Amino acid sequence: MATENRMVSCFLSVCTVLLTLNCVAQSNTVSAGGDCTGAGGSASFSVGQIDFIAIDVAAGSAYLGVQQPYELFETNTLNENDQFSLTIGPNPVNGQLIVHSTQALPLQTYFILQDEAGKMLSSHPIVSESSMIDISSYAAGMYFLNIISAEKTINTFKIIKH
Repeated sequence: MATENRMVSCFLSVCTVLLTLNCVAQSNTVSAGGDCTGAGGSASFSVGQIDFIAIDVAAGSAYLGVQQPYELFETNTLNENDQFSLTIGPNPVNGQLIVHSTQALPLQTYFILQDEAGKMLSSHPIVSESSMIDISSYAAGMYFLNIISAEKTINTFKIIKH
């Protein structure tokens, strides 16, 4: 009897191991997806997937399994004279965010970076037409970048940090 129980236990263990090695499970619940095939190759996609693997090499980068939205969102514009236009990028961002103006900004222009709750995370003057803001040390989420000149908010941008 003991030998028979041992054989059944061994058989079940082997079957369990073999079955789990061949199982492929979906790690995310996504709303849609599909496969695309063309002369240049094929790709699979899903809508709503939030997990990814980043591969960086000298020739470029690949983000596997990520849905990457591209969003520029202005919440406020008080540029009465249209003297300059501000742009930010990349958005979403991982490390460095670039603020670019078409012309030189007034001397008292600075930015304030805030989290979703409105807590000020950093504030620095903008001294050139292109300024870099390092947000690599912050957690993934949504942030607001306020551009202020002469104590008036010129623009407020919504930033997505991956």
